[in-house]
Amino acid sequence: MLHAASLADVPDHVAVIMDGNRRWAREHGLPIAEGYRRGVVALREAVRGALDAGVGRLTVYGFSTENWTRDASEVGVVMQLCAACAQSEKSSLMQQGVRVEVIGDLDAFAFPARAAVRDLVRSTAHNVRMTLTLALNYSGRAEILRAVRAIADDVKAGRLDPASVDESALRERLYAPHAPDPDLLIRTGGDQRVSNFLLYQLAYTELMTLPLMWPDFTAESFADAIRSFGDRRRRYGA
Repeated sequence: MLHAASLADVPDHVAVIMDGNRRWAREHGLPIAEGYRRGVVALREAVRGALDAGVGRLTVYGFSTENWTRDASEVGVVMQLCAACAQSEKSSLMQQGVRVEVIGDLDAFAFPARAAVRDLVRSTAHNVRMTLTLALNYSGRAEILRAVRAIADDVKAGRLDPASVDESALRERLYAPHAPDPDLLIRTGGDQRVSNFLLYQLAYTELMTLPLMWPDFTAESFADAIRSFGDRRRRYGA
């Protein structure tokens, strides 16, 4: 087990694009549903790795707005798994002191999944060891558009002076305005793109793509990523 004291430079906020569940299943001759189930195990490993490293916030891309275009049966599996996972993981997350938040439009989820996730959020609200943010029915562009519309509404209603609209005004209207920008983005599956994830927040985030598929991700994989991050020099455009 690796702890923060043994790591040179621990990021406060790590974001993860959990890619490769379906490809992993195909490569192993298994149903797509099994790839998603193994992906839940990998998420459990990522949480353990983040806790061991002393990371304060872990944000994971669970379901994008574009994922609705997939086969209805596959989306149904994701909804069922989301509901089951939110229920089964609650006790462990409570014991570990993990607070769960959600970004995205959860209202579009099937009722069992929506209810289970909201119950998980409520149940863990007072935990302080780490925050796990689930991006569900999430789109970076939609998040920015939502914030811009909120600003426009406030200006129209006279609640906001147009001359005072700045980055702070936009950030205050994002899904998680209190969250620091990610220090590190990990993407599994080998692809090198951000896929409409945290487009505003990733301005100076360190990017890391890993060839392994998400179901193969472990706590040790997380520790390796943190070690690599510690070797980087962040310049923020300077």
